[in-house]
Amino acid sequence: MLRTIRSICVGLLLCCLVPLSVADVNGIISPIIGVLAQEVYPNGLIARNFNATSYIAASYVKFVEGAGGRVVPIGTGHNRSYYEQLLKKINGLLLPGGATYFNETNGYGDAGEHLIAVAKQLNDNGTYFPVWGTCLGMELLVFKMANNTETRSNCESVGQSLPLELKPDYRKSRLFAGASEELIGKLSKENVTYNYHRYCYTQQSFTVPKLNNSWRIMSLNHDVNGLEFVSSIEHLTYPFYGVQFHPEKPLYEFVSNKVPHSPSAVQSSQYFADFLISEARRNSHSYTNATEQARSLIYNYKPEYTSILGSSYVQQYIFGQPDIANDVDDGRPYPYYNGRNAAAAQFNGFHLVLAFSSTVLAMLMQLLCEH
Repeated sequence: MLRTIRSICVGLLLCCLVPLSVADVNGIISPIIGVLAQEVYPNGLIARNFNATSYIAASYVKFVEGAGGRVVPIGTGHNRSYYEQLLKKINGLLLPGGATYFNETNGYGDAGEHLIAVAKQLNDNGTYFPVWGTCLGMELLVFKMANNTETRSNCESVGQSLPLELKPDYRKSRLFAGASEELIGKLSKENVTYNYHRYCYTQQSFTVPKLNNSWRIMSLNHDVNGLEFVSSIEHLTYPFYGVQFHPEKPLYEFVSNKVPHSPSAVQSSQYFADFLISEARRNSHSYTNATEQARSLIYNYKPEYTSILGSSYVQQYIFGQPDIANDVDDGRPYPYYNGRNAAAAQFNGFHLVLAFSSTVLAMLMQLLCEH
């Protein structure tokens, strides 16, 4: 009888401990990408329907997950140490597209400045840390690498599906070196990339002294007025990449019939997601433990179905005011927000129960062993 009780106790103890031990903390297996949030318009659709100050379009989260990665949301309005500590734990950074300015205090631009500077420093110190910028994110990446020198032009490419006009030396790039001839044919001949932007860079933009021709331009496109703009770039020194088009939309956004969803568009978009995750696998950062990692992931939040309200995104993660008190000055790199999803609280309570149960069971086992 005593032996049976001991076996049951051991089984219960193992069941309580498993959830803490099985979580993957190895970013090489399944990289964790930080996705930057951005501020909402004060009188816009999201602000009118939610108690929100920032958001992340769910399509960017799916873009990462669809290639085998995971996402940690990165908040705006935090101090530099928050971003420094966070980037030491994740494996890459995605700066999403959107519609905001770079000069908003404590907004997307300020957060991006910290993040890009920290990513640059990590690479300078020998740690491979990739950064991907989509549309506005690409513009921000170049802007900050040029020390806030504005070189963008007005551009009318809203709702354009286009093939890439690849430059002759595109194969020298890291981004396209591994692309099959079949994929290159689709990218260069079919309307598979979706553009939605009112600003853009021209080739002349990259010749200013503060950029010093430090970016490789792989492809060009033309807006509705015939203006030539740069559509894909990579830095010559750092693993930093930018595309002016939206590879996440053919895969995950269904709010406009202008977004291409053909097999070729889907395959092309998936290539860019796979490339980002393959780059992130070269980074070995990880969280201290599985609990810390789990508390930081996007799964602590619930996406809202916003296209039904008239949004240009099918789903969005909506965030309230950042809880600055939980910034990382004390070593807690969690992107907490007031009003965050109750799942996080339930998760923390679950682990308190596990910890308590494990302690009780351990004490019980000790007593049984003594007899």
